Amino acid sequence: MASESDAYYQPASRFCSRLPHDVILAVALELATLDILGPPRHLPPLFLVCRFVRDVLHHNRKSLFARIYRSKFDTHAAVRRLGPNAITNSALAFQLIKQTLALKRIRAGDLDSHSLTPDLWTAYLMFLENDGRNYSHLMEYARIDLLIERFMDSKLWAHRESNLGWPIDSTPSSLVVWMLWFTMTPDRLAGMSPDRRGRYMDLLRPFALIPAMYYPFHAPDSHFELPDEDALPEPGEEATPLGLVPTFRDPDMVVEEVLHYLRKVPIMPPLIGLGAKMAFVMLAEAVPYDPPSILPIDRAHADPGVRPTQADFIEWASIRGVQLYRPGTWDWLERLGPEQRRLETGVSWRRELQAISASLDNDWNRLTGCYDPRGYLPLKGVVYTFGSINGMFAGRMQIPDLFRYRDVVQADQMPELTEFPRVAEQPVFVRFREHHCIDPETPVPTATLSDSLGDNVQNAYLPYPFNYRHTGNTLRIDVPGQRTAARYEDYIEGKPNSHNPRTCRLCISAHEEEERQLRARIDAYHERVARSGEADEHMAVDEEDSEPMDGEPASRSRRGSASSQSDVTYYFGDENDPIHLSQLRLECDREAEAIVDELMSEGVPADYEEYIETECNGIQDIIITGEVLPHHGQAWHHYRFYGRVRKWDGLIVLVRIPTEMPMIMRQIFRGYLIGNKNFVGSWRMYNENRQAIPLEGPFALSRIEETPSHPEMTTDSLSPTAAVVTPESNTAIPAPRTSLTVYCLPLYDLVIDAACLYAATPRHILLRICTLARPSGPYSRSAITRASNHADSGLESSTACAATATRAEPTGRSSPARADTPHREAGGIDRERVVKIYAGKLFDPDTMQLLPRRVVTVSPASGLVLDVQPYSDEDLRAVRFAEDEDVLDLRAQTVLPGFVDAHVHMFLHPYAERSWDDQLTKESLVERTVRATVHARRTLMAGYTTVRDLGTEGAEDADMQLRKCLSGPDPLIPGPRYFCANRAIIASGSYGPRSNLHLHQDGVEGVTGAEFVDGEAECVKAVRRQVGAGADWIKVHVSRKIAITDIQTFSSKELQVLASTARQLGVKIAAHAQTWRADLFPENGGVDTLEHGISFGPGDEMLDALKQSRIIWVPTLSVFYTTDAKKAPGGRWDRAASNFRRALAKGVTNIACGGDTGPFPHGDNALEMKLMVRLGADWRQVLRWATLGGWQCVRSAAWEGKGGEARLARVAELAEAPAVVGDNEVPFGAIRRGFAADIVATRGDLEKDFESAVDRSNITFVMKGGKTVKWDGRELV
Repeated sequence: MASESDAYYQPASRFCSRLPHDVILAVALELATLDILGPPRHLPPLFLVCRFVRDVLHHNRKSLFARIYRSKFDTHAAVRRLGPNAITNSALAFQLIKQTLALKRIRAGDLDSHSLTPDLWTAYLMFLENDGRNYSHLMEYARIDLLIERFMDSKLWAHRESNLGWPIDSTPSSLVVWMLWFTMTPDRLAGMSPDRRGRYMDLLRPFALIPAMYYPFHAPDSHFELPDEDALPEPGEEATPLGLVPTFRDPDMVVEEVLHYLRKVPIMPPLIGLGAKMAFVMLAEAVPYDPPSILPIDRAHADPGVRPTQADFIEWASIRGVQLYRPGTWDWLERLGPEQRRLETGVSWRRELQAISASLDNDWNRLTGCYDPRGYLPLKGVVYTFGSINGMFAGRMQIPDLFRYRDVVQADQMPELTEFPRVAEQPVFVRFREHHCIDPETPVPTATLSDSLGDNVQNAYLPYPFNYRHTGNTLRIDVPGQRTAARYEDYIEGKPNSHNPRTCRLCISAHEEEERQLRARIDAYHERVARSGEADEHMAVDEEDSEPMDGEPASRSRRGSASSQSDVTYYFGDENDPIHLSQLRLECDREAEAIVDELMSEGVPADYEEYIETECNGIQDIIITGEVLPHHGQAWHHYRFYGRVRKWDGLIVLVRIPTEMPMIMRQIFRGYLIGNKNFVGSWRMYNENRQAIPLEGPFALSRIEETPSHPEMTTDSLSPTAAVVTPESNTAIPAPRTSLTVYCLPLYDLVIDAACLYAATPRHILLRICTLARPSGPYSRSAITRASNHADSGLESSTACAATATRAEPTGRSSPARADTPHREAGGIDRERVVKIYAGKLFDPDTMQLLPRRVVTVSPASGLVLDVQPYSDEDLRAVRFAEDEDVLDLRAQTVLPGFVDAHVHMFLHPYAERSWDDQLTKESLVERTVRATVHARRTLMAGYTTVRDLGTEGAEDADMQLRKCLSGPDPLIPGPRYFCANRAIIASGSYGPRSNLHLHQDGVEGVTGAEFVDGEAECVKAVRRQVGAGADWIKVHVSRKIAITDIQTFSSKELQVLASTARQLGVKIAAHAQTWRADLFPENGGVDTLEHGISFGPGDEMLDALKQSRIIWVPTLSVFYTTDAKKAPGGRWDRAASNFRRALAKGVTNIACGGDTGPFPHGDNALEMKLMVRLGADWRQVLRWATLGGWQCVRSAAWEGKGGEARLARVAELAEAPAVVGDNEVPFGAIRRGFAADIVATRGDLEKDFESAVDRSNITFVMKGGKTVKWDGRELV
């Protein structure tokens, strides 16, 4: 009999009651996601179908709402930031209701709604967590851009009369200003009318230009060591080294609690001063300008000295200091490879993440962990990603009019907009280097000034005087009074630092703390057990009320924790604080509202523990140095930079010093990396006068591609070799220059502005100082005045920026220029070229992943890869694929490292054309050599940029001469890198060709297929002779088939003599071995690579030894496949295929691709990869065997062992160029900095049709050593 609770008050549908619950839930999910954007409006009617359906949905409401949320919104950022335990079904259900209601209200656009601030918070957090889906909801459904426009027009300055006319720094205003950047698209920015753009800039002007009112930092920049209980100025303090003190908000008043995934998250609103600066510069960059006609066209037409040209303005116009927000795509995750997808769906933040939200994790951590500089927050996440500032940055700094700026800052109340300072702009180009102090090194001490002036922010928190010297990859800083110099390592992308947990004091301290906590937990456990025993003697304990043995609340991991998930159930809502939930309704019907009402009664446990487990990298301090590249200095003046990163919030403070006017033109840049790409903040003039008003303005820089387009742009010339910073100069000692009389217009204006800041200095003296730097020629004062009067809506530029080029686009694209063609500057000056390859996908053999959208920078002169970076749609807008011959458009193709065939015979051609015996005895050496040149060309055009020739097979020493013709910067014939083994070494009587008349004679008429040796003495002699002649490898035949049996050709002792002699001479050794034995392995004194391997023996002994050995196996499947016509069971191909499958099943991975090419056609080398995949190998692993694994196989002995590891660690220093070490000593097989630019591309799809993709017919692009030899399927040589 059914209970009363199971009875229905109305009859249930007979059809519905027979449906499984899963079917009903699946229907509900489909209905909820019919409209992928906005609320699930098709779901509520399903609740009304019948009581049975309603109860099923009600009982499974949390899991259903969670699945709907996961289908419609982004969740990866929330998992990383809040922890996997926080993202429960209840939390997701709550977030679904919260966000859909907010989207509906935003769409309605009611600016007077009482829920406006919570809805703006919801939208802002959705942007911070966006990976493609949230953006679509906000922009396409809610049309938040329209609400932002209306808010800007009517609410941004609302109620300012209560604040002396200044706009109020409120949470809604701050959120809207930041979301102006989130919602701005290139089309929207380009299509914005001048009136609206000017209106927005006027509204942002107070926030962007007056930092004393709207401070752009999370804590006073005068303090470096934070947290500090004295970090905030006390009431009544009027001045600091920064000038007048801004009004800092009380952290207790600033922090808000936002209900996010059922958690009350303490968070501060984003800084309106910082967001306004970024938006102000973003709008200013959209103002169109033409280059001033009074300027010379280019450097060739310019007089000597520092001055910009029209070409310099055109370059500046192509740069954006503020990169726009990337909205992402809905299905971005499905486009990634399995390994990258695994990283993206993990619970930890990693540098390798490609999610858009991952670039904003630092910003999230600042908002949630940097609102109170006086206290320590144990759960604060990473606020600065090391390596972020490393590289080339460019943008602009905005310079307010000095006198108006002074008047506005000193005004009792906000003046009219017409009285606000106009702003000029100056380009900023700088190449930054990041240097890390790795524990146990001691970092540079923080400078502390007297009179409570802070930590010397005017010298970037560094003491002065100090000396620094940059040598190699180390920055050495000497401070007078310190016994030892501080050593900082250069950050190099992809290269690990010198951190050693055994010497790192942080690691040692953490380990000791873990031990202490463990001992404390053990003691506490024993104490509780003892108390529990005493209690049992006096009273009985109810089993339901007893606590877990350890008596501790379940812990929750967060942001990178490695702990297991908690068993605690987290419920939807908080019965103690239902005010937020009481306003949530899914739809306006009573049935749906009942779900929320019931959920509100469930509780949330409040006693859980959170912690962060992070991996120590040993970085204690980060120093930044930088300088303007020489050709940019010729246009915009020469500067050097040095500075420091504040650990507490990631604030970057830099000092910029002109190399020629250091005493007048010193400036301080302070800002944050926003989205890990936009360096935005406030610059100010250096001033130690506490009563002065420092001129200050916004700046914005973003990372750009570093293109060394001038001959002086070498690594050495850009390295700050030595500098001295003193109180008198505070600058690096510059190299002498020929002219101090000509300055570009922005610098001249800055000189006047800077000089006028010093209130104690007479004006006439300052003008006299400025006269020394007054421009001559076309830069007369009248010309300067005319240029400075050029104005737009809200922006006056003394430098007339953003010129537009008027060049006709060509209709087609020619082949890339030859790499040996010099690139010419205007005026005929040759400079080193770089080639940029824009790849749609790039195969990385280290991770075995296809990386999307990568640009590879190559130096044809050195033949090396200089850089590999991702690119975005914004980056592509500045690229002229049709015009620039040094930009290669492979966006529709997959780019890979050049393939390596580890076993070829270049002097053989297919046995189907002529037998092996006839080739050796009936073809002349000249014919065979000519054929070898043809084979080399076919091999290269098939995408194989390196081969190892394991025996000339009767062509004597011709391989040495062939290698000579294939090598060098201008090889005589096209072909791959060529490693040769000269003549294989074989025991007498075991190799051909043989005479039918003289059966006991080795060879026919003096022609032998190998070199015959017997005994240890002859073995030593043969190896010495071949190495002395120039052999890269030694090849020995250790087994040979006689009749139907494989016999051992050399004794173990002879084999050890061969191997030891080769190693003594620094050459590796390969063994032809159809049947394997234990003494072949290098651990037993054997060889380095095993060729063939048709018989492993009946057991797994040889396979186990192979797996554990450092030897590399080259299976040569192709030669068995092509020469075994019958392919009968038990035949050569069947046994070779079976052995390869056995090796795969055993997990053998020390394999290289080599087909024994020659008995089958050269150019069909990819058959080996195809066969491996057919036999069950993963195609990614096969590609690794054919690229990086190929190099690891064929490389010289100089790359092995500890010496080789140390050498490989220095590859990024570009010291392994072919011109220095030779063609065969340069590393290859991967597309990374310092490796050979051996690159190929396929138009095929590796994931869907691997065999077709690697076939030579689909290899459309081949580059060897930085020189393009095949383009668009056409051979260029």
